[in-house]
Amino acid sequence: MNRFLACLLVSFLMFTIPIGDLFAQVSWCSPEEVRWGDTLTIFYNPNATKATLSVRDDVYAVFFMTMANGSYRDTCLQLTLRDNLFTCKYVPPDSVSHGRFSLETPEKRGNFGAEFTALRHDGIAAPGALLSKIWEKKLSAFTSELSLYPENYTAYTTKWEFQEYGEKLGESKLKEAVKADIAKLTKVSTPNSAQYAALAEGYQRVGMKVEQIAMLKRLAREYPFSPHTANALIRYSVKAEQSDTNAKAVRSIIRNIAKQYPSSPIAQQMLELSFADTTLTLAATKNIFDIWFAKEPNNPDPYLTYLNLSERGNVFSDSTVIIAQQLLELLMNRDILLRYRMNRPGPLCNAYRQVASTLKASGRVGQAFVALKAAQAFVSEADTKAGLFVMEGSLLLLKGQPTLAQDAFVNAYALGSKSAKDSVLRVYKSIRGTDSGFATFIKRQSDSILALNAKPAITFTAKGMDGKTYDIAALRGKVVVLNFWFIGCAPCRMEIPGLNTLVKEFANKDVVFLALALDEEKDLKEFLKKTPFAYTIIPKTSEIADLHSVEGFPTHIIIDRKGMNIGQLVGGSEKRHEDIRPLIERALE
Repeated sequence: MNRFLACLLVSFLMFTIPIGDLFAQVSWCSPEEVRWGDTLTIFYNPNATKATLSVRDDVYAVFFMTMANGSYRDTCLQLTLRDNLFTCKYVPPDSVSHGRFSLETPEKRGNFGAEFTALRHDGIAAPGALLSKIWEKKLSAFTSELSLYPENYTAYTTKWEFQEYGEKLGESKLKEAVKADIAKLTKVSTPNSAQYAALAEGYQRVGMKVEQIAMLKRLAREYPFSPHTANALIRYSVKAEQSDTNAKAVRSIIRNIAKQYPSSPIAQQMLELSFADTTLTLAATKNIFDIWFAKEPNNPDPYLTYLNLSERGNVFSDSTVIIAQQLLELLMNRDILLRYRMNRPGPLCNAYRQVASTLKASGRVGQAFVALKAAQAFVSEADTKAGLFVMEGSLLLLKGQPTLAQDAFVNAYALGSKSAKDSVLRVYKSIRGTDSGFATFIKRQSDSILALNAKPAITFTAKGMDGKTYDIAALRGKVVVLNFWFIGCAPCRMEIPGLNTLVKEFANKDVVFLALALDEEKDLKEFLKKTPFAYTIIPKTSEIADLHSVEGFPTHIIIDRKGMNIGQLVGGSEKRHEDIRPLIERALE
């Protein structure tokens, strides 16, 4: 999960900074309140003290905007360097409410930019614009928004987020506040989809599951085309825990809307988030894909989503091969590649990997190998690297190159792949006719690869909830396992039981498990009462996460006895501990 909330909190002072302080400011926009139809100018100062991009970089502004109707839009523009200052101009679309931008390059993330709010053509704040100020103007922004737009009931959901994370009311007081707002929402004289969506979230917050599901069904029935409906249903589907018995019913509602209205916002979102509904099939979603392809022929997303469903259902038809080839062609277009990389950080490796997997399954080994090499060029996470090396080994075997295949499988094993060791053994025996010397061979080879890929761990000192201070430099000689997480992250919570088993398994070994949470200590104490976590918990670690350039949650880092980072895994699942275990074992050797 990304830190979307943290991004919303980022803002910069604009034009109130003395000229002498300009070099302390990294980026800003003018004006910070832009009328519909007017031009917004973006500035980036690569010479500022905290600037992470330089005059030698190709700098892009990546925009994420909230529209007045509750939908979202993003875009990407390249900045031009003049007099040591990067700038670009942009006319936000009419009906935008507010937005933010970050500065990036095709190869790396840069700095967060600034936020801007929108005014209507008549100069009055656009619907929802005042709500973007709630973090700085407190609840007066909520009052002002409803005074101007009484029917914008999304103001309530924004208020609850602020009360939870900004005011930190605490669970009981927050529930009381939400219940009071629900009473007001149920009495409004002008019901709409925003009201229904707000009520659904309110019911969820106070534990009224029956009422929540009833409201979600009402949303689907009365407002199938509303972005509020799509947001509410998809949010529930994605966030639902595995034990949530209502999740199946909600996903059924989503599928029914998509089937009846294939051009509705929820239909496309259902496909984009198809990982949350493993029952979706290509046959059942053909009409939606046809509409999506026609609407966005140069967007790699529908092609990638199609291939994901194809692989999940083990469906590799001629149509699937054509889609894979079309996606590969799109990603070879530099303009499309840049915009796709910038608007959706980190998907390129997965896109190329999916193309390679599809083409391999259809017997197009040469094309699959080209796509695989592209995937390896954009890979960052150790576990993904391991999987790509496994695929490379299998493709090299198909090409009749067993020695190179053996090298690829050894790389996969060194990076933590459990299955790769068996593959190495099979190829080793086929080349030599015996397995004699295999144990020595694989240890020597994997140790060499680990030494080549390892890098010094970033040192820091932090105090745990157990009252002890943990210094990474002082822990040299032990294996250290870091887990960056936060309470609101569903994958983070999902993997905790498995992580607890690791602590038991290595209880008598020189292994230190540290869970670096973004949350406050008091919130963690409440969470841990219901969800035991055997790692040593360290609260308020956003600065440490930034120090490690953590972009996705959860992130796991394994540090060996010599203080070297030998593995970094991004993302969580119920079986994530199985990926971490071999790296710990390797580090203990």
